[in-house]
Amino acid sequence: MVQKKILYIAMSLDGYIATKSGSVDWLIDIPGYDFYDTFIKDIGAVVMGRKSYEMILSFGIEWPYKFARSYVLTHSNKFEDTDLVKFTNIPVKELVEELSSETEKDIWVLGGGEVVREFLESKLIDEIIIGVMPILLGEGIPLFREGAYKTQLKLLDVKQYEKGMVQLHYEMLV
Repeated sequence: MVQKKILYIAMSLDGYIATKSGSVDWLIDIPGYDFYDTFIKDIGAVVMGRKSYEMILSFGIEWPYKFARSYVLTHSNKFEDTDLVKFTNIPVKELVEELSSETEKDIWVLGGGEVVREFLESKLIDEIIIGVMPILLGEGIPLFREGAYKTQLKLLDVKQYEKGMVQLHYEMLV
């Protein structure tokens, strides 16, 4: 199996991953579908930014990514590593090299927008899977920030789910 770096994320129809305050309470739940469970079975590491990490903590739930070690990209030194989460400020290319030596499984680029931009600019994302939610937020935190990452994509799959969610699966072309 060739290791892939996959951006797997949900966004509003107008391209936002969260409201201005960072809320994702607009995401819809689609009972009975196992697309998430199917996706995570091949994941060996999860990469996210500090704001995404803090948002997940704000849910007041048990850490949801126990199936793989999580890596949080941050310039802050207020966090300490745990068994499940490692905090780092190394460049994403170095992080991917480190992760590739630790696991043969895929790397999930969870977000947020700044992490996505860094991975795209470094040409480190192999596939993009986006759940497009049937809502217009009008403002918020964009999934794709401005950056130097113009890239052609190949559509691999489109799935439509109940409640209007559409999942788009793309391969990055070099």
